[in-house]
Amino acid sequence: MSSTAKPWKLRIRHMLEAIASCQSYVQGLNQEELAIKPQTLHAIAWNLTILGEAARHVPEEVAQRYPEIPWPQLRGMRNHIVHGYDQIDLEIVWNVVTVELRPLVASIERMLQEPDY
Repeated sequence: MSSTAKPWKLRIRHMLEAIASCQSYVQGLNQEELAIKPQTLHAIAWNLTILGEAARHVPEEVAQRYPEIPWPQLRGMRNHIVHGYDQIDLEIVWNVVTVELRPLVASIERMLQEPDY
């Protein structure tokens, strides 16, 4: 099955799972500790890639109803990680995971209540 054939609500679930994974990876760590754990940083980068890719497949008419979600930034981070994998900024990743993702969860969860079409 091609990745574009998956229902968009499945993509929403992938977004929530990716956020939960990222948050679990940094639990109990500080930024300095993350810097010396390359496997953890790679796992976070992978989940941020999933988050951005899943966001890309949410229909635009649905995404427009949730302007509080930074759709271009989510997609852009995915692109930066994929195409600039050798230039990942730890400080940005840390801020995204520990500050910026948490407020998005409630809005993303509300998207699951949207009608299917």
